[in-house]
Amino acid sequence: MTKFLFILQLCALLLSPFSYAQFEFTGPIALTFADDSKQNTEFGFAFLQKEGAYQFSVGPHAMAVEEVPKRYTLALMLNKDQLIWARDFTKKPLKGFDWKVGKHSLQLSKQKLKPARPGDFVLMIDGMRYHFIEGKPAQIHFHFDEKGITEVEVESMVQPKR
Repeated sequence: MTKFLFILQLCALLLSPFSYAQFEFTGPIALTFADDSKQNTEFGFAFLQKEGAYQFSVGPHAMAVEEVPKRYTLALMLNKDQLIWARDFTKKPLKGFDWKVGKHSLQLSKQKLKPARPGDFVLMIDGMRYHFIEGKPAQIHFHFDEKGITEVEVESMVQPKR
């Protein structure tokens, strides 16, 4: 009987390849707005089974999916007033943020840089430093597998030489 139950469980696992694929990262984030006001909120990622179907969540938004999405892209735009727009986080311009999601840490801050960089913003992702390129939105790609975030990739930003 025990062997039969083991085989039955093994078949169920093989026939349901995503039964083990679930993750949830709450993503606490501290936003600093252009007027120096602050807001603490959550912006995380989740891939969970709900009512027999799978749902992928990004921040407050959720959608039904059949498998783990390959990636999510966060766009950061430096505007003419030298402030950052992150429309996925807020509808207000930002001076910075401090975001922890999964094992990753992202901080955006304004600093006096020499030589000057567009907006004088520094984006730190897991200890790596990035700067904006004039006129180009920064793109932060979060790659996923069944266990969560596998990689954070940055596009359209420069990394200073050490």
